[in-house]
Amino acid sequence: MSAIGRSVRPLDWQEKTTGTARYAADQPPEGTLVARVLRSPLPHADLRGLDVSAALRVPGVHAVITAADFPAGRLYEHSGAPYSDRPPLAVDRVLYVGHEIAAVAAETAEAADEAVRRIKVRYRRRKPVLTVADALAPGAPQLHRRADGGNVAVATAEHWGDVDLAQANAHVSTRGTFRYPRVTHACMEPNTTIAWWHDERLEMWTSSQAPHFVVHELAALFGLELDQVVCRDVAVGGGFGSKSKISEHEALAAALSMKCGRPVLIELTRAEEFAFTKPRHAFETTLEAHADADGRLCFLDAVIDVDNGAYNHYGPSVMRAGIKQLGSMYRPDAVRWDARLVDTNLVPGGQFRGYGQPQTAIALETAMDELAEKCGQDPIEFRIHNSGLPDTTQLSGSQIGSNRLRECLAQVRERIDWDAKRNGGRVRPGAGPLRGVGVSSGMHASGSYAYPGGNTSAAGIEVRTTGEVVVRFGGADAGTGQRTILGQIAAEVLGVPMDRVSVIMADWDETPPDMGAWSSRGTHMGGHAVRQTAEAVAARLCELGAEKLGTAEVEVRDGRVASAADSVAIEDLVDLADESVDGSLRIDTEYVEPKMQPYWTGIPRPNISATYAYAAHAIEVEVDPGTGVIRVVDYAAVHDIGRAINPALVEGQIVGGAIQGLGAALGEKLIYEDGRLVNDGYLHYPLPRATTVPSMDVTLIEGPEPAGPFDAKSVGEIALIPAAPALLNAVYDATGIRFRELPLTPDVVLAALRERDGVRPRRHHLARRPSRWQIELFRRLYPYGLHLLLDRLGTRFARRRTPRPVEQVTRPGTVAEAVAELAAPDTAVIGGGTDLLVQRDQALTFPTVLVGTGGIATMRNVDEQPDGSWWIGAAVTLAELAAWAEGRVPMLAEAVRTIASAQIREVATVGGNLGQEKRCWFFRNGFDCYKRGGVSCPCYAVQGDHRLHHAAIGGHRCQAVTPSDLATVFDALDARVRLTGPSGSREISIAELYVGPAELDLRRDELVEAVLLPAGVAERVGAFAKLQQWDGDFALVSVALCVSPDPDGRWASVRYTFGGLAATPWRPRRLCAELAGTTPTADIVTSLLDKELEWEAHPLPGNRWKLDAAVGLAREVTERALGVGHE
Repeated sequence: MSAIGRSVRPLDWQEKTTGTARYAADQPPEGTLVARVLRSPLPHADLRGLDVSAALRVPGVHAVITAADFPAGRLYEHSGAPYSDRPPLAVDRVLYVGHEIAAVAAETAEAADEAVRRIKVRYRRRKPVLTVADALAPGAPQLHRRADGGNVAVATAEHWGDVDLAQANAHVSTRGTFRYPRVTHACMEPNTTIAWWHDERLEMWTSSQAPHFVVHELAALFGLELDQVVCRDVAVGGGFGSKSKISEHEALAAALSMKCGRPVLIELTRAEEFAFTKPRHAFETTLEAHADADGRLCFLDAVIDVDNGAYNHYGPSVMRAGIKQLGSMYRPDAVRWDARLVDTNLVPGGQFRGYGQPQTAIALETAMDELAEKCGQDPIEFRIHNSGLPDTTQLSGSQIGSNRLRECLAQVRERIDWDAKRNGGRVRPGAGPLRGVGVSSGMHASGSYAYPGGNTSAAGIEVRTTGEVVVRFGGADAGTGQRTILGQIAAEVLGVPMDRVSVIMADWDETPPDMGAWSSRGTHMGGHAVRQTAEAVAARLCELGAEKLGTAEVEVRDGRVASAADSVAIEDLVDLADESVDGSLRIDTEYVEPKMQPYWTGIPRPNISATYAYAAHAIEVEVDPGTGVIRVVDYAAVHDIGRAINPALVEGQIVGGAIQGLGAALGEKLIYEDGRLVNDGYLHYPLPRATTVPSMDVTLIEGPEPAGPFDAKSVGEIALIPAAPALLNAVYDATGIRFRELPLTPDVVLAALRERDGVRPRRHHLARRPSRWQIELFRRLYPYGLHLLLDRLGTRFARRRTPRPVEQVTRPGTVAEAVAELAAPDTAVIGGGTDLLVQRDQALTFPTVLVGTGGIATMRNVDEQPDGSWWIGAAVTLAELAAWAEGRVPMLAEAVRTIASAQIREVATVGGNLGQEKRCWFFRNGFDCYKRGGVSCPCYAVQGDHRLHHAAIGGHRCQAVTPSDLATVFDALDARVRLTGPSGSREISIAELYVGPAELDLRRDELVEAVLLPAGVAERVGAFAKLQQWDGDFALVSVALCVSPDPDGRWASVRYTFGGLAATPWRPRRLCAELAGTTPTADIVTSLLDKELEWEAHPLPGNRWKLDAAVGLAREVTERALGVGHE
């Protein structure tokens, strides 16, 4: 049975699924030290002094390194001369927040952390340039000595084709400016390295897609021979490009090990992974596109600015790849571009799946849709008309072999049911969700001759007398399935079953070298190398078999060398070879790809790859006009794959790539404040979640591709490229609005919908509201020096908490015992710990004694009281609360199910949810803000990104909101809270419980004992709705409605409560009063709410949209309640 074309289970399946795979951090040699890195807190400053003496005195510290520990003038090679510009550690200036200044190796993490704290650095601030516009402004500080005398690292202004003729043929045109943001890779495994200098060799266990670059960079940095640096085979927990070159931390671990002679581990935290590893480059692309009268694309004219960050790294080639896309995807007569790679004081950009092409694809594919509309053509037909042809050379120089894009487009039309679903720019009337479909094409190379050696790969294969076939390959498998693909190719050529094949990767003592996994080269280059080597092994076995069988007419078949009359097992031939060693016959070969052409040899339009894969993606979306939420309801992906060596792995890559592309389209974006990353973790970074992934219909179109191994083309990166533009086009089809900047978050969409519909902005009558004058004055003074004063001077007096370990966790059996224990200093109540333990990690609180409430029976129960009310103990878990409320208070159960994940709800408690801390990302992520640092500190939300978790009503010096969803629902249900302390118990309302954002009116030593729901709560009608970035996220806006309807349908009593809008749960009292005793409609409710919001709200400029979302959610719950009430 052929191994090619089968969905063989991955070779590392058992290890990955049982947790026995050994990642870099799982393999520390004995005596491994722990390293920590000192990073710059400033985006741009001179280093005026660096004193590490105190760090060296910390017990357990073995080494501290600075720039002086590296050879003077030594730089990372990265893109190579003349682009190399980064030293391993900052020398005399820091150029971004997180810039590495020094590193420490110690016996324990605690000692290393303490040593880092003791390093003294004197800075002299320089003005930072944090955006491309800042960097290009006249008089901007220059970060490097660039050729232009400014901050342009690389500039290119060129063209392909006859521009004048192309312009003369133009009949219709479109123009737009498109922005693609910085996004992070979010790999499951953070960057991790162990380095060990011993016996004049540097041994590395590092999470890398490309050990080749690690070896070459380290050898160059330290003046070593290549054979003095060896990488070991480790499991790699995802890369997406982030680990396809050196990640800088390898050099720091190596330098520390060389200094102290011990193995050294550097393992980035999740926050470091988000903040300090190289993200996708942000692009701003202004594209003008022209077509002739027949709808033929004739001219593309692009102006591109790329945010380089503080150093080049691979920025020059990322920009080049984005440009090349414009002359490769379709068949324009000419392409002209003016592109700049611009230095800024942000963490440098790096390699990311798609490598520059997703950034320009949103411009190109939107332009294709717009041209089609102006030409009166269907977008799919327009693309088919302009698609490239097989066996042609594109304007960019790409020499195309097979090209089945037209088939992909025709198939995707059917798979998405295009003709039935498309609006064609005509927005359908009605108050419900808006639906539309969009399409996009994509292409990607199969490898790239971007660096010397990029056209080569090598492999070794050995056949053992045991019957085992061992493939040896120097690249790494970062989760793409390359290990399995190479095994399948070897099994196919040698005719052995897969259970006899194993693959050793990335161990440079054991494998021939390979440049690694990048530019979708794994299957093409590695596959060819293994195929060629396997054929050489087969040829040698045939020689041995022919001699043994006495005939020259032999072939390798089913693991045997066979003639017409006889056969012999291949393992029985091993010892017959003179070159066999210890029962093993091994052959290594190097494969050289003949079709690739390099950039640097003067070829004006080099063909950098041997084959090109194509795809067409179509998306159906649903846009909620009330909240701005976009939901992908259907997704079809059709790929010209050549031949799928392993269809299941291919489909997995397509699904994963498409979802990653949707992430950038719908929410992902790295957000900075004064150069410092704000959303440095999963909690504040809206990755797609499994619960929101749309149905994915994947179709593989197969056919010959002579240049590919067994006809295979690449698939690792292409699926990400069409996702975002297809979504942009679908949203246009649904709304009639062209969006040109990612991501399409609800605030952006809702604001655009209101503008489209001509809705006037709200007037909040601040001149007639004296209670808001002080806060308004503060806000207006912030940009005129107040923020700067508080940030530079006030934060010097910020209170900062000293980390302390938890010394004791108690488990009292009664409330009285718990209250008594709370009287001790530095004590806190712990429920499930899902927030308190996170607060410890975020240096918000360090109680040394934790009082657990899980053993207190009265706090663990839900009981009906004699008067018909319900007692809900504060230690009841959210899962238990949902189960109890399901048939009694459905609105409460519905709300609970929107909180976090099922796993967290199993441990998180009612009291913990009510008392959880603010979700303001400045407060959570270490900014010395007003609530974290004290009254002398600023609220960073006033001028920072305040769109999501900040107040639009009633904000004061702190703009945060109370994040508890239970508080919103309990207030609507008219619940009361029982607080118990040394002086007894008291009951207060939810409104009285909160005295500020997530701040409870708890007296000293009091705890929340229970929540009390009033009698008759089960007879009420309720509904809950929540706007969130992903299922389980904290509310951006939420609303709970609870009404008591009369038999005739009138609402005898009504309570709307909103979460996420104000510092505390907010009830529109005038609205509730006017609705009581009436039979309302959704229109009446939204009209009254709109008027009340005009008088009550005091939004920041970026969160006005939350008021519109609140109105939309109010309409939703009202309609649901009316439906229930009328049944």
